[in-house]
Amino acid sequence: MSKKTKTVDIECTSAFMAAGKMIIPKKIVRGVPAAEADNLLRRGKAKLIGNASDEDDGEKALEDMTVAELKEEAKALDIEGFDGMQKADLVAAIEKAEEEGDQ
Repeated sequence: MSKKTKTVDIECTSAFMAAGKMIIPKKIVRGVPAAEADNLLRRGKAKLIGNASDEDDGEKALEDMTVAELKEEAKALDIEGFDGMQKADLVAAIEKAEEEGDQ
């Protein structure tokens, strides 16, 4: 039995690179994996549109995430060695990666 990945639709609010392609502001991207969309939302690069569920309205603070959720976020940010990190290290690495991504 395969695990289905939750996807959402986003509208880009600023330019960024994804999968080697330039994504420009106001572009609608459908079927974005939720972990990747959360990263973009947290960094202010996109906003949810259309199929966002009510339970996803609030952004979950990193400190409130489980280790599994943090590892998923770290994977989406391409953080090396995330699999062996503890919660505090994951939070610090994600915050650092997000700060570097905004520059």
